[in-house]
Order: sequence, then structure tokens, then C-alpha cells
Amino acid sequence: MKTAQPALWVRSLSLPLLAAFAFVASGSTVGAQNAMSAQSLEGVWMVTRIVRTGTDAGTDTHPQPSIALLYKGYYSVIRDNSNGPRKQAPAPKDPEHPTDAEKIAKYDEWAPFIASGGTYEVEGNTVITHNVVAKQVKGMTQTEEVVVTFYGDSFVTGTPNDKLQVTYTRVR
Repeated sequence: MKTAQPALWVRSLSLPLLAAFAFVASGSTVGAQNAMSAQSLEGVWMVTRIVRTGTDAGTDTHPQPSIALLYKGYYSVIRDNSNGPRKQAPAPKDPEHPTDAEKIAKYDEWAPFIASGGTYEVEGNTVITHNVVAKQVKGMTQTEEVVVTFYGDSFVTGTPNDKLQVTYTRVR
């Protein structure tokens, strides 16, 4: 099932995230005017900018840590989608029987963290992900599409009309 929503690996925590791309091969960079390929996505990427529109409008140029690994049609993404550093939940007094407050504290610590992995393919300027594993059960086996635009050593997911655009920058 394909949806118009961005894949879990490009979402910011519980909200979507998207951005623009760069292809480096044989020492040359392919700009936004060139066609994207699965090979152009290969590498290690970090989220460096998040732009939201609508009720949550704003730009975050210092997002929390993330890493996206893409290689030969496979991907793995791990992100902290919180608005600031996460706070560690205190250890429960009785680990076998945590209180409701202790459960909520652990939930608050864990909720902004996302992780997923699987396969991807490229059709034109669209990346189609097929999750094999995901932190959230609803993300398991999900197939999603996201529009990608390359800019030097970065790529942006989404379009100007999307509520969320995320910029990934190549680390390696």
C-alpha cells in the first residue's frame, strides 16, 4: 500500500520530516538539475534542518541527533525527534511494578525516538520505502513515498506545499 505521507525514516519523531539531495561520484557533484538514482542516495546522512508549516510553523536549524544509512537499496534510520535533549526517566523504585507516573516518565523519554529499516527504491524524484522493521508496530511492513530534491551534499524531502520539509546532509 503506497501513501502520500513520508516514510518513517524521514519523519520527525511523530511528525513528518523532509528535504533536498546531493550525488557525489568520482569526485563530481550532481546538482538539483540531474536525475536522482538509488545510487545517489547511498551514504550516511544526518538531519540538519526541519521546516514546518501550519499550526507548528517554524524552522529548526539545530535538530536533535539522527543518522540515516542507505546502501544498495537498503536503509536504516534512527532519529531523536524531540525539540531539545531528552530527559532520562528515573529508575522505578520497584522495576517489577512501576507506578503510572514512572510509566509516563519512561514513555516521555522513549516517545520522540524513531527507528526503522528496510528497503528503498527510486522512481523519478520519489523515494519509496518498504519498512521491514520499525519502532512503532504501525510502521512494520509499511510502504511510503516521499519526494526528494538534491542540493549539493544535501537533499530535502517534501515539497514547499508539504507541512514538513527535512534537510539531510551527507556525512559520508
